[in-house]
Amino acid sequence: MRVFSVFFHPDPSVSAVGGAEKRFVETLKVLRRQKEVEITVIEPKPSLLAGFGVCCKKHELTGHISALRGGWPGIYLGWIVWILRTCVRCLPIIRGQKYDVILAPNNTVPNLIPAYFVHYVSHLPLCVIVHHIDLISADAQPSFFTVYHMYRKTGFGKLTSFFKALAFLVILAMLRRCDVCITVSNSTARALVNNGVPEERVYVSGNGVNIKYIDSFKFDGGKSYDGVFVGRISKEKGVFDLVAAWRRIVDVKNDAQLIILGSGPDIHEVKRAVEELGLERNVVVKGRCVDREMYTLMKASKVFVFPSVFEGWGLAVAEALACGLPVVCYDIPALREVFGRCRSVFLIPTRDIGKLAATVLEVLNMNETRKLTKASKMYIKHFNWKRVAMRDLQIINLCSHHRTLTHQRPQTLM
Repeated sequence: MRVFSVFFHPDPSVSAVGGAEKRFVETLKVLRRQKEVEITVIEPKPSLLAGFGVCCKKHELTGHISALRGGWPGIYLGWIVWILRTCVRCLPIIRGQKYDVILAPNNTVPNLIPAYFVHYVSHLPLCVIVHHIDLISADAQPSFFTVYHMYRKTGFGKLTSFFKALAFLVILAMLRRCDVCITVSNSTARALVNNGVPEERVYVSGNGVNIKYIDSFKFDGGKSYDGVFVGRISKEKGVFDLVAAWRRIVDVKNDAQLIILGSGPDIHEVKRAVEELGLERNVVVKGRCVDREMYTLMKASKVFVFPSVFEGWGLAVAEALACGLPVVCYDIPALREVFGRCRSVFLIPTRDIGKLAATVLEVLNMNETRKLTKASKMYIKHFNWKRVAMRDLQIINLCSHHRTLTHQRPQTLM
């Protein structure tokens, strides 16, 4: 089976490597060892796959637009340029080779539109990995205006909310027309079905964690930070709620230390918020760092705080558990589904900054550090990349032959 994949990943100086990118890297490590599979990837330079040591046939496009100073408008401009260049570049690649299926490893606009274009001109089946769609509830059936107001409530400006709402509807329309959607959680699968994607085309595969890799970064020192956040620095990840909550935490525990790891379009706004709240001595906005430093700093912290409002699975939470940390996060459908039974994960009502601060303080004051660490590491053993990759392969293979699995409504992953 020959697979052609369009793999857009953001400029690392603009946005940290996200869960979707990590998933593709980890599953590709498994799939490329399967003799019956040949995968060709088109991606931006510098190659993320090469950076992670993944060898496969690939085409790299130069000219990654840095959008750090332009914020979301600059990011959208970069997406448009990438989409146009990728569509043009893909045509001779597809015409010169015989492929069986087109794979989009993420359902974001710069991944999905070029993949859909190739699918349309080649008449090859399209398989999309759907990580999440931006809905507070999996049962919501939104209009343009409800999505627009959802983004406005999340903190985005009018223009950004308009374009994000438009992108949401474009993505949903394309997902309704693709041959197969592989989702990472039951809640995401349910959201797709509730919004018009035929149920027989939706499958759940899940996510994994590279525990061996995380364990390779040893840390035996003391805890330097009370709290740590890792992820894209963007409004939907709840970083502004986190900073506001930390102000309340410092009012109770004046030496409380927080470190924020990651990069993204709102990093400068977050730094300004830290200054405006007088938290310069209590909050470190570290920005992007290499894995060794990231996992070491996570292990040097007492609690992982993750107030994201949109998640399809929560890989950052899983990696925090693999580091032995308790987690405080918002009670959103995917996180409740995947981690709700873990006794070291504390779910709180979305947007309740007071409860967020109080729960972090409560966890910090617990005398059960070893029990929480054990609970975190025991729970995360359930998640394995090889099993996920082989499930993906089964579905992609059936998609390539225009067949469907004997379909049942997605069952619980655990």
